[in-house]
Amino acid sequence: MKILIDNSNLYAGGGIQVATSFLYDLKSIEDHNSYYVVQSKNSAKQINKLDFDKRFQFYDLTEKDKSILNRIKKLKIIEEHVKPNVIFTVFGPSYHRSNYPKVVGFALGQVLYPQSPYFKEISFLNLVKLKLVSKLKNFLFQKYSDVLIYETDDANTIYSRINKNKIKGYTVSNTVNSVFFNKESWKEISVEKSSFDIVYLSANYPHKNIEIIPKVIDKILEIGKLDNFRFHLSVSKEEMNFEDKYDQYINYLGKVEIKQLPLLYKRMDLLIMPTLLETFSTTYLEAMISKIPIVTSNLSFARDICGDAALFAEPLDAKDYADKILSLYYDKNSYKKMVEKGNENLKRFGTSMDRTKKYLEILKKHAHADN
Repeated sequence: MKILIDNSNLYAGGGIQVATSFLYDLKSIEDHNSYYVVQSKNSAKQINKLDFDKRFQFYDLTEKDKSILNRIKKLKIIEEHVKPNVIFTVFGPSYHRSNYPKVVGFALGQVLYPQSPYFKEISFLNLVKLKLVSKLKNFLFQKYSDVLIYETDDANTIYSRINKNKIKGYTVSNTVNSVFFNKESWKEISVEKSSFDIVYLSANYPHKNIEIIPKVIDKILEIGKLDNFRFHLSVSKEEMNFEDKYDQYINYLGKVEIKQLPLLYKRMDLLIMPTLLETFSTTYLEAMISKIPIVTSNLSFARDICGDAALFAEPLDAKDYADKILSLYYDKNSYKKMVEKGNENLKRFGTSMDRTKKYLEILKKHAHADN
């Protein structure tokens, strides 16, 4: 079977993690498939092509392919050259109609959860822009997808209702990246420790609510029970433009490689996730497998993933986040119980290899027999 894997529209965050994990899982499976991988500039940075055997052929997009029109043109050329049995756009939408069956990953939280507090936080102009982009992406998902893959049953149910069950849908849960089980691949990362280290790994998207971090710092200091702590953020200072006075409490990690994640988490004491809008985030699972507790926003997607293995704060209430963080810092018994609950909750989710095998089953089911 010839499978064209389209990672061309991946820029940052969880999408790239899933795509990278999928490729490395495929590498370890002995099969007779041929894999043709179209990579965005950022997704290409996450792999070493020398790790892959002759079943894999990579097409790296360049800066000139950045525009959607150029990308569509390039993809169509590749598709007609490869003539795949099936195309897998790991996370959509896809922007063009193909002559081959197309399976598309769905992760469009703004369509699924229109009641998110995020929509009340942005300006009217940005809200209008977001709604227009969401409508466009919704249109593209429905027009250019033959099959959709969702990360949760909740997403599957909601969007199947939106598209009136016109598109076949499957649920394949996200999982912990396989790198966490492969110690030989771990890469060091330099982190200056404090008495209590809090991590938030996220690209700087508005819905991630990173802007609340200085306010949480203010509240922790105001309460006055902890002063030697540090937030470790996977962004640059230039991106966030926080005041210099917060520098002693924030370590700007910049982009973190997937292979650096396990050792980074081992140096952390807690994960904070004040995100306002998700379909799924593997960051929760990464904290659980790394045996650190979680403080996150009190929203349905977070409760769906975490169950009772997190403390939930009001999404825009900095003091609530600070209180929850301090409660875990001072109550070691609660800290330990939260870690134990995380370990138990993790059992609900399979391995990345389980996810990869489910992907392959779906792709095989919907592939053309020949071209």
